[in-house]
Amino acid sequence: MTKKTIKSPIPIAEFDSSYSDGGAVYSLPPECFTSEDFYQFEMNAVWSHEWFCVGRANDIPDTGDYYTITVGDDPLVVIRDRSGSINVVSNVCQHRGMLIVEGRGNTRRLRCPLHAWVYNTQGELTSAPGLTDKDDEEFNVKDVCLPKLRTEIWEGFIFCTQDESLPPLSDRLGNLGEQLRNYKMSELRAPEPLEMEPFDWNWKIFNDECYHCSFLHGSSWGDMFPLPQSNVDEEVKFNDVGRGLVSYNLISPHKDAAPTHTGSILQPAMEGLTDAERSQLSYVTVAPNLLIVAMPDKVKYFMWLPTGAKTSLYGVSWMYPESTLQRDDFQDNFQKEHDDLWPVMEEDVFAWRSCQVGFQSQHATRGRLTSDEKVIQRLQNWLIDKYRAEDSAADGA
Repeated sequence: MTKKTIKSPIPIAEFDSSYSDGGAVYSLPPECFTSEDFYQFEMNAVWSHEWFCVGRANDIPDTGDYYTITVGDDPLVVIRDRSGSINVVSNVCQHRGMLIVEGRGNTRRLRCPLHAWVYNTQGELTSAPGLTDKDDEEFNVKDVCLPKLRTEIWEGFIFCTQDESLPPLSDRLGNLGEQLRNYKMSELRAPEPLEMEPFDWNWKIFNDECYHCSFLHGSSWGDMFPLPQSNVDEEVKFNDVGRGLVSYNLISPHKDAAPTHTGSILQPAMEGLTDAERSQLSYVTVAPNLLIVAMPDKVKYFMWLPTGAKTSLYGVSWMYPESTLQRDDFQDNFQKEHDDLWPVMEEDVFAWRSCQVGFQSQHATRGRLTSDEKVIQRLQNWLIDKYRAEDSAADGA
C-alpha cells in the first residue's frame, strides 16, 4: 500500500531553521499546514512509514465487533475475528469500490451492500454472486481479499502500519511501556468507545505543548490547577525523539491534584502508583497521532488522523480501572469533571481553528520558538527527519 516516493514540494533545506540542534529554532513553514502537494508528500514521508494508533482493543471486545476510521484517503475497518485477533483492513470492496460498512457494530461477515460480495473478518473473500455460484474456472475466490495493514497491540492500543519493513512495535514502545507500567494501561477501560469527530484543520495542529497553558487557559484550567511555567518539566524520562516519543510533566501543587473545581481528583487514585506519579500529570506524545496523559486516577488519551491538507479527525477518551467504573458515584463524578474541563476544550478548539485560518494568510510567517517550547522543537525534529528521509529516497529513485 506504500506509494511511490515523492520529492518535497518545499525545498528540504527550508526545514533546517526548524530543526533544533543548539541554535535558534523557527516553526515549520505555513505551507506545511495548507498545501495539498505537501500533504501528499507527508502522507508518504510519515504515515506510510510509521506505526500509528487507530484506537483501543477493548472498544471491540467481542468477536465480530468493528468500527470504521479514515486515514488520509483510505477508509478502514478495525474488526475482531473469531480467533480474538484484531484486523485492520480496507473498507473498500474489491469489486466496484463501494464502502462496505459504516460506523460501528457487530457482524459475522463484511458484506458489500452494492452486489453482496462477502468477506470474512480477516478480509478474505468468501462469496461473489455471479462468480462463486457458477462454474467459472477463471475466477479463484482465494485471489481476492481486502488489503490488510500490519497490526500490533501495545498496552491495549491498536497500532498499524503500511510499512512491512518496520521493526516490531515493541522495539519502539517497549521501554515506554515499562516506564508507565504502574498505570496498567492494558487493563483500563473507557465508559464509552472512542468517537472521532471531523475538524477543519491540519493534523499537526493537534501536536501538544504547554507553553500556551497559562495564557490560553489562564482563567479556566488555571483556576483549577495553578500552573506557573516553572511547574512544566520538559526534561522527563519518557522523551526519546528518535522513537517519536515527546513528553513533559506538570508538577502538581499537591498530591492527587487535578484540573477540577475541587482542585483534586474526583475518582479514587489508582492502586500501585508511586507518590511521584500521584504528584504529577505526565503528557506523552507517541508521534504521529497519540497523546497519553497519565493522571493519579485515570489515563486520558487523545487521538487524531489526517483526512486532507486542511481536515482531520480527532477524539478524546478517559480510561479507568474496572473498580472505578463500577462505583455508584462514577457517572456523577465523571460528569462533574467533564463539565469542569469543557471550557478548556472549547479554548483549544478556538485556538486550533484560528491557527488554521492564520496559516492560510499571505502574512503567515515562521515564528521563533521559545525555550519553553521544547516539545514542539522535538516534534519538529522527528517530523523533519521523516521529511529528509523521504526526500532523499525520492532523489535516489
